[in-house]
This record gives sequence, structure tokens and C-alpha cells, in this order.
Amino acid sequence: MNHSITVRLFAQLRELSGIETLDYDVPAEGLALSDILVDLRTRPSLAVSLEGVRLMTAVNQTMVREGHHVVPGDELALFPPVTGG
Repeated sequence: MNHSITVRLFAQLRELSGIETLDYDVPAEGLALSDILVDLRTRPSLAVSLEGVRLMTAVNQTMVREGHHVVPGDELALFPPVTGG
């Protein structure tokens, strides 16, 4: 059985990395969102777009914090904070 989540990047994160979506393997019991973010920031293809950026995160279209527990089948969305003018 495949134990993965789908990670979607939005806005400048997508533009800088050139990545729209990626599959990310997680254990069957899941993983803390904070651990996933630490790992993603070490990947060469994502390091530049995620370095020093405060991220907003959503799992299954619900805003979550870094303490959230992500399980196989979830969809994780990463995007920069939205600002208005």
C-alpha cells in the first residue's frame, strides 16, 4: 500500500521551485507537519523557494498549524502569507 500525501505549492513558492505538486512518502501512522516542513526545506529543488519563508499551510483545504498530524492520503497545501492593499 502506498503511504503518501500530495503536496501542492502555490504562488511564488510554485514559481520559484517550478513544482506544482509532489508526492511525499509518510509512515502509515502519519507524521507531524513540522517534520515534513523541515524535510522539504532541505531538498535542493525546494530549498530556495522555502528558505526563510513563513508558510501558511492547509491540510485537506483546512488551515492548520505545524503541530498538525498528517496521514497518508492527505493533501498538504503550502503558500506564502496573503497580504492586502
